[in-house]
Amino acid sequence: MSKLPAQLLRKLSRLRREQAVYLGPFALARTAFYKHVLARMRRAENHLRRGETLLHSPPEAVVDTAPRSVVFLHNAYYNFFYLARALRARGWDAVSVSIEPPDGIHAPYYHGEDINLFDKDPARFANNISKFFRLVPQRFRMVHFYGRGHMSFFPALFDHSSDYGVIPTDFIQLRQHGVRVGYTVSGCLDGVAQTSVHGWSGGACDKCVWQHSPTICSDRGNLAWGHKLAMFCDLIATETFPALDYQSGSLCYREPLTSALDPDFWRPDLDIPDKYRLQREPGQLIVYHAVGNFNARAVNGRNLKGTGAVVAAVERLRAEGVNVRLEFVSDMPNRDVRFIQAQADVIVDQLNYGRYGATAREGMMLGKPTICFIRKDEPAAGDHLESLRECPLISANEGTVYAELKKLLADEKRRRAIGRASREFAVKWHSADACAERFERVYDRLMAGENVLASVA
Repeated sequence: MSKLPAQLLRKLSRLRREQAVYLGPFALARTAFYKHVLARMRRAENHLRRGETLLHSPPEAVVDTAPRSVVFLHNAYYNFFYLARALRARGWDAVSVSIEPPDGIHAPYYHGEDINLFDKDPARFANNISKFFRLVPQRFRMVHFYGRGHMSFFPALFDHSSDYGVIPTDFIQLRQHGVRVGYTVSGCLDGVAQTSVHGWSGGACDKCVWQHSPTICSDRGNLAWGHKLAMFCDLIATETFPALDYQSGSLCYREPLTSALDPDFWRPDLDIPDKYRLQREPGQLIVYHAVGNFNARAVNGRNLKGTGAVVAAVERLRAEGVNVRLEFVSDMPNRDVRFIQAQADVIVDQLNYGRYGATAREGMMLGKPTICFIRKDEPAAGDHLESLRECPLISANEGTVYAELKKLLADEKRRRAIGRASREFAVKWHSADACAERFERVYDRLMAGENVLASVA
């Protein structure tokens, strides 16, 4: 064993916590898992042969009449909505599609969609989905979806257990007709073992409320979903997350691809409605920090974003005589949050994980100096990202956020310079037009049968 290449040894060691690993064109799988997969696939094939699907009739074959075309299925915050619009401006047939109620619990995070198939009447709702699904292979060459466990147009085919064993018969039919399937990851647990995240991040999981909630995050469940993605997807957009487990490899495009923002919606000279205008004392500085679903994501001292450290840093600065206050936001509709962000002097995102998310993207697009813990190292030297190399975020963790805030609040000239660089970075890497151009290149590679390469910027 000692003579085996190090890369092979690493892959073999993964079998201790995974059901299967890929070795180029081959794979090693645990016997029980292999038999389980075969049984599931045989059942799915029998269903397809007998026409036992959720559809009233099977979809017709693809009619390949470009233009380029894609369905963005399920809302990914607002990203898919803006990306589809930018692709249409480039001549695509691109739509964002939702099956959620427009006034549902997640609606405050969305900016709308092009097509909403939801209906309060179950029969009409099912008919809406079936009707649109039959149109997909006739009109579109790709379906790109979001949501762990939501690998289907039909809610009945969503996964609700951590083994992710539901066969997506509708996606199988689409693939039989030549439709490509893409997916955008939702976060650190999306196809990545908890132990992998814990090791790479230096223990961020110890701050997370879901560390000991296996129905949400565990090695087995996270990797089972990753294996399902690898089985059915042609593309996985990992949006700058580290190259760990199923968020690495030839299926993954790792630079920003679908995390698209509208640079006019988040513009630095945003007009602030009177009802959102913050009152501040003369010379007072404002630090913005936000956590969505705060009551669920901050329990018993666990808080992955590091909110307690932000609060403590601001209080310490105030005790030292700095005229600063914290503006903390939770559960405000995303369309309105920008008005608060735009009035801040500094934005603080997360302080533990090591990569940036929606708050940092929005802050940079608004031209605000933004603090966020950034760990640029990768499992392998060749996995480094150009976007992270250029990223102007000010990196700080819970132990250093006080010092970084103190320096930044004391230097207006530096804040302005970082704000300008942040806006330029966000437009280059996260504007809808830039993402659309990048997505088009990746799409063309897929349709040509080429590997997806993270170097296509």
